[in-house]
Amino acid sequence: MKTLKLVQESKGVKLPAKTSKNRDVKKDDDLIDLFPLPRYFQVHFQHVHENSHDLQGELVQLKDYVAKVDEKLERLMALLSRPPEHVL
Repeated sequence: MKTLKLVQESKGVKLPAKTSKNRDVKKDDDLIDLFPLPRYFQVHFQHVHENSHDLQGELVQLKDYVAKVDEKLERLMALLSRPPEHVL
């Protein structure tokens, strides 16, 4: 929700004029016009930060799940490697 609020607040910000893709950069040109506004990066990195926390939690859960599955596989392999109890 914070990201949505930030995006809504930024609607009042004036965007730079569109530049052509084939524009040549000269010494007198204002280079800042060639790059996105800093607000774009702020919203982008905030989004990345919020998602990274969620993904780290999910990664911990997946590691626990893999550890449990690995333990079950080891138990099954141990059962399969035992000699049969009833030999004919």
